[in-house]
Amino acid sequence: SAFEVRVNRADESKEDVSIADVGRGVYASLPVVVALAHANAGQLVYIEEPEIHLHPRAQVKLANLIVEAANRGVQVVIETHSSLLLTGIQTEVAKGTITPDKIKLHWFHLNEQGATEVDSRDLDEQGRWGDWPIDFDDVAMDADLAFLNAIDNSAASRP
Repeated sequence: SAFEVRVNRADESKEDVSIADVGRGVYASLPVVVALAHANAGQLVYIEEPEIHLHPRAQVKLANLIVEAANRGVQVVIETHSSLLLTGIQTEVAKGTITPDKIKLHWFHLNEQGATEVDSRDLDEQGRWGDWPIDFDDVAMDADLAFLNAIDNSAASRP
């Protein structure tokens, strides 16, 4: 027999709608949410790039679900390029929602010989890990700087 999954809209209407009628981010994140919510202590949940198709606000909220699962004893391994997801987890550490010993960060990069190296970091009690590894957030900073420079140059060239 057929069934339908319905989700509650986050707008003022609060109506239930079919999951087929919502954005791809909701549809794509449902397996992640279910896996995190139903995993038991000692189980491993591996999530590959959960930020894909998610609104930035949803990426930060996903950090809360990850922290809740980790606090239940679930081992969560995440492959991500989302600084928002990482910042969300750092914030939970800083708030004391999760202890830093439950978090380990690993950055993978190619060295000059073409071999993969791993740079591992621990968080402190405030959710900090020190300097960003080479190139992780440089792209976003470079894009912001280029935009600000373009605005500045555009304003300077006007009569």
